[in-house]
Amino acid sequence: MTSEDATALFHFRCLWDSAYAISLTDGIWVARRRDNPTRVLTADTAPELRWLLRADYGRRLRTRT
Repeated sequence: MTSEDATALFHFRCLWDSAYAISLTDGIWVARRRDNPTRVLTADTAPELRWLLRADYGRRLRTRT
């Protein structure tokens, strides 16, 4: 894991830990929703995962109201 990836992982976990379990394994970013562990987001890059997290969380908020 590069220092950039480690920093991104730290930031993701700080920001999203209450909603997602986030990991980086063999170059694949994975975010598993804590309220629905079958909902898994995967990405090849940290910026791609950031976009997926924001979109998924936004959908999640809209369906609650």
